[in-house]
Amino acid sequence: MPVLIGCNRLTTIPPRAVVAIGMFDGVHRAHQQLIRTTVRLAQRVRGTSVAVTFDPDPQTVLDPHHAQRPLMPLQRRLELIESCGARLIWVIRFTPAFSRMSPEGFVRSMLWRRLRARWIVVGSAFAFGKDRRGDLALLRRLGAVCGMRITALPAVRAGGMPISSSRIRTLVQRGALAEARQLLGRDAELSGVVVRGAGRATQLGFPTANIQLAPTLRPPRGVYHVGVVVGRRRYDGLMNLGVRPTFLPTSRSAGLVCEVHLPTFQGTLYGQSVRIELHRYLRDERRFPNPQALVRQIRRDLRRLTRLP
Repeated sequence: MPVLIGCNRLTTIPPRAVVAIGMFDGVHRAHQQLIRTTVRLAQRVRGTSVAVTFDPDPQTVLDPHHAQRPLMPLQRRLELIESCGARLIWVIRFTPAFSRMSPEGFVRSMLWRRLRARWIVVGSAFAFGKDRRGDLALLRRLGAVCGMRITALPAVRAGGMPISSSRIRTLVQRGALAEARQLLGRDAELSGVVVRGAGRATQLGFPTANIQLAPTLRPPRGVYHVGVVVGRRRYDGLMNLGVRPTFLPTSRSAGLVCEVHLPTFQGTLYGQSVRIELHRYLRDERRFPNPQALVRQIRRDLRRLTRLP
């Protein structure tokens, strides 16, 4: 599936483009419904389903001091958008110059002249253009002028409230993984690259993969039941996200550390990219009086892991 990154990469106009527009951070259940609706409408008119998204998040450009970390890296977002059936993804770079584009300029320049969009699909709260001045009413007026149909989907609700990326971020930051799972339609996740660590866990008899995490949102410190995806394989394991307090002060300089123990994995993972699915929070990270006490607790954690459904 083609992925075009940047305004100048769109050199061929997709035939009869039906376009979903959104940030799609997390690709949660509401995003999935919007993209799949776009795919169905494109099939109805024998057109091309297109997902238009943005990178980086506009907040990092407009208000960087208050911008939150995204739920996932861009590459993972693109994978999930593709899994919903989109035939083409256009990633528009959100730059200071782009942020100053008027709502009318966005519709006429980006959606009409570049995409020749026949049909636009958005959420009912969609806003666009400089200072988010464009709303659904303006989009409908501009669509009528340009000959584009507009479909606005109502909010998808869970627990009486609309599903949104900001709501999911709050849940993940609180460690409310079961609630986040309901809104996402799958586990919240982390990702990163396996790097070499100090080797302490191996000396204790529980070798771990040390993960250099991507700069995405993280749950609270603690020990978690996780699934780790390496290539096409998935392994159950324990993740510790924290500062390894039993080994303070020697570990203090390392800052926040992500370590994963995979009981059934054999081999090395150095240099490999992994995805960590956050199944359950198990316990707080705590300081033990000595390494032997830590070993006993890890054994208890592993026994608990085997009893979980």
